[in-house]
Amino acid sequence: MDRVAPITVIGGANIDISAKYSSAVAAAGDSNQGQVSTSAGGVARNIAENLARLGSAVQLITGLGDDGFSVSVRASLNLPLLDLSACYTPPNTPSDSYLSVYDMKGELVSAVNQMQLVNKLTPSYLQRFETQITGATLIIADCNLPPDTIDWLAALPDRPTLFFDGVSMEKITRLQSCLDQVDGLKCNRLEAAALLNCSIHATPYQLVADLHQRGVDIVLLSLGSEGVQLGRAGQQLHFPPLEPPQTIASVAGAGDAMLAGFLHSHFNGAGHEAAMHFGLRAAQLSLTCTDAVHPDIASLYKKQTGAF
Repeated sequence: MDRVAPITVIGGANIDISAKYSSAVAAAGDSNQGQVSTSAGGVARNIAENLARLGSAVQLITGLGDDGFSVSVRASLNLPLLDLSACYTPPNTPSDSYLSVYDMKGELVSAVNQMQLVNKLTPSYLQRFETQITGATLIIADCNLPPDTIDWLAALPDRPTLFFDGVSMEKITRLQSCLDQVDGLKCNRLEAAALLNCSIHATPYQLVADLHQRGVDIVLLSLGSEGVQLGRAGQQLHFPPLEPPQTIASVAGAGDAMLAGFLHSHFNGAGHEAAMHFGLRAAQLSLTCTDAVHPDIASLYKKQTGAF
């Protein structure tokens, strides 16, 4: 049997430092009781770990530091199906980091990111791995990447399907110059409005339709408590949210789990609707875990029958 080419994932890996309030905050500017935790994170890293745990061979291209935090990040990626040989690994360099604060319900209040290593993933660095990148089954990249790297990936000749994660309102605008070359995109409503330079009050249907018109074939528009709007080849379906778990440990990584679940299912033969249902279940499972990736996501996939 021919060996299936890996999925190449390119973008950020960092240490997540998360704080969650134990109760409602009475006043700003004061110290509050809560729980503080650290775990491996980063959009590309989260997607890559999810995919590898689900059973996909993955080549992750990211920046890995050389400090105490990097031990945790590297340990999280010590999986049989995960190849780190193309990572940027300078000595004596701090890991990229993401500091976030959540309310007692697990919703994000504020965050600060320090993403210096991912900025080193320039076209000149990636060119040495061009054969592996273009020979992949699928390329998934996040918008933490430098703008010229995003343009370089989009313009690669004879490349496979290229899927982007928007990351944030600021960083998703890096796709504006090459949007007609992007095959797939996962983003939320605010990110889509920033990318399209339109009103944040635009309907999900209109946002997805505008992205289709700009050339994006597959769109996963996350609507939070309202579910997901899936667009494919000009057609749209709305998926209401699944029943959330009784206790939400953290929302960090849920969107990455959804995207990884959708793409893993779809590229293993599931139709778009079935793949989206699995992606939502993967996100639901992620909410029950303080880590960005639920270690038992593989068991969720194994329970699937029929189309999967």
